[in-house]
Amino acid sequence: MNMTPEIHIPLLGPRILVSGCLMATLIWSISVFPVWSATPTSLTPTPNLEALEVTINIRSREFRPDSLTVTAGQKTRLVLKNLDTELHAFVPVGLLADSHVAVSGNGAPQFAKEGFIRVLLPTRGQTEIVFTPVRPGTYPYFCDLPGHVMRGTIVVRENPGMVQ
Repeated sequence: MNMTPEIHIPLLGPRILVSGCLMATLIWSISVFPVWSATPTSLTPTPNLEALEVTINIRSREFRPDSLTVTAGQKTRLVLKNLDTELHAFVPVGLLADSHVAVSGNGAPQFAKEGFIRVLLPTRGQTEIVFTPVRPGTYPYFCDLPGHVMRGTIVVRENPGMVQ
């Protein structure tokens, strides 16, 4: 006498089997392939993330150009190239106050609690300062090393599309 109980499982219909296969395929395809069409598209204009690049060359104890213009709210990459055979400094007055500043290159930047103060540029040195000017105005810059009478200005013009 066999004591094992018999269990009768009714045969699953072909509809359930096909539905299960489709569901498994759908789950697999979602997990393997990204759903690009579901990515939302913003209708708001994106700001220009490209940095405006301006270069100031230092040659014969002069900043060249000694005046340049940038736009408030426009990310700016200021490239300083010391083409002289002596050390120079770049000291911007007020331009970088309340700004986030990224400095790279072989110059020696100096910071205080107010933020970026100046950068010393070695012979044949180059420094890049990336910032976004926030306030329109005219900002002087100079070299503060003894005997160096080097001056210039950076004009930050208003950006009509920028909300203050």
